Amino acid sequence: MTTQTTTPATGRTVQLPSARVLFGAVIVACILLPFAVFLGEILFTDKDPYRNEGPVDSFISIAVVGGAALVIALGVSALLVRSPERARVGAVVFGALSVLTVVVFWSGAPGLFGAAAAWLAGLTRGGRPLGGAARVAGIVGAFVAVLNILLAVGGIVLSAII
Repeated sequence: MTTQTTTPATGRTVQLPSARVLFGAVIVACILLPFAVFLGEILFTDKDPYRNEGPVDSFISIAVVGGAALVIALGVSALLVRSPERARVGAVVFGALSVLTVVVFWSGAPGLFGAAAAWLAGLTRGGRPLGGAARVAGIVGAFVAVLNILLAVGGIVLSAII
């Protein structure tokens, strides 16, 4: 008679950075870096900065949409993170917002909402991880935040090459 032993699969865990670092990475990559590129285009090229979808239009749209997302994500999250019940609901709401705002990825809004979902779900360093739907929303939010950073930096690199 042979006995089979099974060992439980070791779960891979990925440690996210702290909420400050995650939010900071999104802000730098998705808001400040494009601002610097557009400012460089204004200062160092002869292109009309006021053309359609030019640097001035991009400044305004990123400032308005990204700024509003920053205030909402950080302001509301700071209020909700204190209570696990409220953080659970906030994680789901911000996770959904991160997916819904992917159409305005150029503004950094999906990354900011995704970082808020990950923070509220307790997935950032120093947080207490929540379970259930909040955890799923936090994972989706973290994915969207990283994807938004990659899209912003990749877009800037591609525009410099082309």
